[in-house]
Amino acid sequence: MIEHYVIEPLSSLWWVGLLSSLAFIIVSICVFYNSNKSVQLNFTKYLSIAFILTYLISTVIAINNGSWNLKDNLPFHLCRISFILSVFVLIYKTQWVYEWLLLLAIPSGLHSLLTPEMTKGVSYWFYFDYYFVHASLILVPLYLTIVLKLRPRLGSWWKTILRLQIPVIIILPLNFLLDSNYMYLKEKPLVNNPFLIGEWPFYILFLEIVMIIHVLLVYKLTPKQ
Repeated sequence: MIEHYVIEPLSSLWWVGLLSSLAFIIVSICVFYNSNKSVQLNFTKYLSIAFILTYLISTVIAINNGSWNLKDNLPFHLCRISFILSVFVLIYKTQWVYEWLLLLAIPSGLHSLLTPEMTKGVSYWFYFDYYFVHASLILVPLYLTIVLKLRPRLGSWWKTILRLQIPVIIILPLNFLLDSNYMYLKEKPLVNNPFLIGEWPFYILFLEIVMIIHVLLVYKLTPKQ
């Protein structure tokens, strides 16, 4: 497996990544907030293209330098799953995908920016890839909510939680088959996060509880349809 690298909180690299991510999110929303509808929608198309290109470039680089492998590079982490769903929702504006990103991607993206762990290797490109992906997980649902005025449906919080269990059920046994750690269902991540309580499998239960709290918090703070 690729050796993971944790970016220390409050280090200079941590600040650069966090502040540049926040700037990307805020500027994107502010620039397009008062634009006409066609411009707002064109931005979502261009952003989806940027997501696809970023993923393809990262894959090509990993293959070229010989680091691509089934244990590290399949898009089975929660943030990567959400990143792929972001492409779909930017093009089609599918309601359940929007609710997934709003309720799950915002908390997971925020935690990833605050406690970054590089899982694909260390280089200038993979630094960019990490922060672009995780900042985008926050940007996309906020853009759809604030700029395009999408709204979650009543009761969408528990339906989203149930949908999340589908990849969990699939990826948990797959991790033991591949000796991988997708969605961190086999081992805890290396980062120092206060929500990582206990050892396997108990920390997974605590993460589920924390996830439900985060989902409910975002759901309560967002206007509904």
